[in-house]
Amino acid sequence: MNWTILNVSIPVHDLDKSKEFYEMLLGITEDQEELYQPLFQNEESIFLGDKGFGLRLFKPKPDLLVSDNIQSRRSFVTLLVESIEHIQRNLEAKNIKFKINESNNDKPIKSIFVQEPSLNLIHLVENKNGFNDDLNGWNMGLDWGIHHMNLESLNVRDSIEFFSDILGMKEGRWVAPVNKGDFSIDPSELAILPLSNNNRGLHVIKPDDGFGYRNNFAHNPSIGGHPAFTINDLSNLTAKLDKEKILYSDAKVYAMPGFHQIYLYDINANMLEINQAV
Repeated sequence: MNWTILNVSIPVHDLDKSKEFYEMLLGITEDQEELYQPLFQNEESIFLGDKGFGLRLFKPKPDLLVSDNIQSRRSFVTLLVESIEHIQRNLEAKNIKFKINESNNDKPIKSIFVQEPSLNLIHLVENKNGFNDDLNGWNMGLDWGIHHMNLESLNVRDSIEFFSDILGMKEGRWVAPVNKGDFSIDPSELAILPLSNNNRGLHVIKPDDGFGYRNNFAHNPSIGGHPAFTINDLSNLTAKLDKEKILYSDAKVYAMPGFHQIYLYDINANMLEINQAV
């Protein structure tokens, strides 16, 4: 099945302050052409990217005010897929609960919200525009893109079975650097649904409470899930973080060949990864 990452949605407390923070990390986005944004028309959102691809900051509502809508307290990923109808049939056959939506505009777009076995919220959007390298969250014509979304899973194999059997995605093999950090790449503890041969796509990881300690990080990227953004100049960003006294873990090249990675929290305590191809 063809698929790609449309965007990642990150819950924030203050939209304007969060926008300033992410513009410091990723740069300022100019006015966007509208395409997939209407899918989120009933929510308070700010998009960074283009056409709805990239990053969406959203402000959750108090739970007691939410009726039949779905919201997440964690960052979650939206995927473009070939066929909502095919996925819907698979979900119904397995008796898996889901919510199907359709945008209210002149060109309706169908989407499904569903939780995979470890209860990560997954948003699936039907792509009627065809799949090509110019239409994804990796290459938006900007100086940054989404490299991957990392999902915490209490049973990695169950999660991978869901993505494979229900959504039709194909599992790949983790590509590790020569000087790999101290973490497991056993498929029962770390698996990948790749979009490329450089570990881009979805990462599914078993939480490891000693991950940060063993690798001398201030952050533990195996806990809670996180989006990962690739930028062009990581040294320029770390200089800004140092100036603002924002704590980050400089992992260097330790998990993916050819990618220098850092981890940090945003101003809402959401875990982030920023990396650069080196």
